[in-house]
Amino acid sequence: MNSPGSWTTSHDLALIYIALAYGTDHELTDGEMDTLTDALREWALMPDEAHVQEVVMEAATAFLEGDARAEVRQSIGQLEEELTFEERRQALRDVMRIAEADGVLLEREQGLIHLLADAWSLKQLGEDLVEDTSAVVQKRGEDWGLIHELAFLYIVVAHSANNDLSSEEIDVMLDRLGEWKPKLSREDIRDIFRRSLQVYADGPEQALIQESVETLKDMLPIVQRLTVLDDLNMVAYADGTLTRNERELIMYLAQAWDINVRLNGRQ
Repeated sequence: MNSPGSWTTSHDLALIYIALAYGTDHELTDGEMDTLTDALREWALMPDEAHVQEVVMEAATAFLEGDARAEVRQSIGQLEEELTFEERRQALRDVMRIAEADGVLLEREQGLIHLLADAWSLKQLGEDLVEDTSAVVQKRGEDWGLIHELAFLYIVVAHSANNDLSSEEIDVMLDRLGEWKPKLSREDIRDIFRRSLQVYADGPEQALIQESVETLKDMLPIVQRLTVLDDLNMVAYADGTLTRNERELIMYLAQAWDINVRLNGRQ
C-alpha cells in the first residue's frame, strides 16, 4: 500500500489517471501520456517536469506492483476527502481528457468514469461527459454477455494462426459454444458467432482482447476457466495443427487467469 509520509494528492490523481489510461486496455499511448502529465502538472505543488515524472513513476509502481483495484479504491476515497467539489469536477474532466486522448472511449473507461462520478457525487457530470465525448464510443450493447465474450476469444485464437477461419474451426467453435448454452438453437449460436466476429473485425483488437480476458476472469470460477482453455485448445487443433501463435496466446490466457497448463504441439 502507499506510504502515508510520501504519498500526496498528486500521487492519488496520477494513480487514477494511470488506471484510466493504462489499466483499461494495458496500453499507454503517447497521446495519453502527454495528456496525463499535462493534467498532473496543473495539480502538482512543484509543477516542474522532473517532479511530475517522479510522481507518475511512483504512482505507476503502486498500480502495477500492488493490488491495483485496492489502490484505485483507496485513491478515489482519498480524493473525495481532499478535493473540493469544484476540484473533483476538474479532476473528472481531466480523466475524460485522458480517456479521449487515443480517440476511442472504451467500455471499461466509461465504467471507471461513471465509478468516479458516483463516488464524487458528480453523476450528472459523468453522464454529460460521456454523452458529449468527441471520441469513438466503443459500445457492444446491453445484450452482449458471457457467450459473446467466449465466441470473441475463440475467434481471436482461431484467427491468430493464419489470419483466416477455416470451416473446421468454425464448426468446432459453434459446437463448443453450444455446450455453454444448450437451450439455444444452432442458428442462435450462429447469430452470436456472427456478431462476435463483427466486433472482432471492427477492433481495436488488442483493447478488446484484454477486456474480454479480464471480464471472463471476473465472471468465471477457475473450473470454468479451465473449460474455456480446453475449448480454445480444441479450436486451435481444429485444422490439425497447433501453431506457435495459437500456443502463445493460449498460454498467455492461462497465465492471465492464474492457471498452470502445459500444451503439447508443434510449431
